[in-house]
Amino acid sequence: MSGTVRLAVKSVIRRWRRNLVSLVVVGAGVAAVVIPSSLAVGSSEAVTARLESATSSRITVLLPATSWEAEESTLLSVLGSQPQVVDAGTLVPPDRTDGSVVITNPRTDRTVESAIGVATPSGLRTGDATVKSGGLGADEVISGEEGVVYLGTRVARELEYPDVAAGPVLIDGREFTVIGIIASDEAWMSASVVFPPDSAKAGGYLPDNRVITVSTEGNVTKRLQQRIALAIEPAAPDTVTVLSSPSAQELRTEILNRGTSLTGLIGIIAGATAFLTLAATTFASLTERRREMGLYLALGYTRSFVSGQIVVEGTIVGALGGVVGFLVGTLVAAAVSAGSYPMFILPTVLLVLPGAAAVLGCISALIPAWAATRVSPSELLRA
Repeated sequence: MSGTVRLAVKSVIRRWRRNLVSLVVVGAGVAAVVIPSSLAVGSSEAVTARLESATSSRITVLLPATSWEAEESTLLSVLGSQPQVVDAGTLVPPDRTDGSVVITNPRTDRTVESAIGVATPSGLRTGDATVKSGGLGADEVISGEEGVVYLGTRVARELEYPDVAAGPVLIDGREFTVIGIIASDEAWMSASVVFPPDSAKAGGYLPDNRVITVSTEGNVTKRLQQRIALAIEPAAPDTVTVLSSPSAQELRTEILNRGTSLTGLIGIIAGATAFLTLAATTFASLTERRREMGLYLALGYTRSFVSGQIVVEGTIVGALGGVVGFLVGTLVAAAVSAGSYPMFILPTVLLVLPGAAAVLGCISALIPAWAATRVSPSELLRA
């Protein structure tokens, strides 16, 4: 066996130009698996760290239409008695309201169509709303007002309404007083007109379901969700729907699963390409070496010796390509991570890639080796 390996190594060195093509293909395939896998893990860990750095989570509570009759202070006092609850308030985004409105600035005759939101001052605070002009006010005051609205900064800009002192606005022909121009990281606030509950009710814009946004400390558990539903509607907790955002670990798992699926597809394509290229170059190499193999057989070497030499050559080329591709892919992934993400992580499962490339090289040489040694020595020598 040592003689077979020795001859195979010499053959690989002697035909390095032809083997270089196979080595490059295998290396590119391995690198194509290493790079996206490492970047997927690194990016997911970075996202997880960022999410976990936040000290609060957000819960969305959907209440039936009858809950609009309840005072905001009553709901907040019930929620405030629950552990982990930091803040809460009514905050209904446009996707849970019905339709849109036409807003007119009577001073400039500028008109825009806007989405509708419904919120109390406490709800706007849970949405991290910032006041560009005017103010948010207090729940006990604003919730009872029937002719007031908040404008999102984008709506105010399109209306040429930079300041609440500019006067009222017309919404579907009805006059409302602007009490604040607001913005938030939630884009819908900037692009909407937001009604306090009583203003929405008076204008006919009150949605069917009331939405309470609850900010909490720590992880949101099923038990906490059940306690919140029971606190709000002790007689009928089933009428309350409590939704929470996915945890950091859940998001990490989702990102990794998507990255793994993509990497697996790339790996299959790269592996198939490398296999076909190795098989093709091995066949081409054997065509040029038919006399050499015939000479080996004529000198008394067994067919298994000759075919073994071919298989070992394929294995060596595959292993070298795997090692080179692994190193290059690792360096590229590390360089990209250094510029884009705060951390670089190389999944330990990728350490098997050089060995897998060697196996691929071995398998791709089996059929050419078998076919080449099925011909008689005399026929090979005449080639």
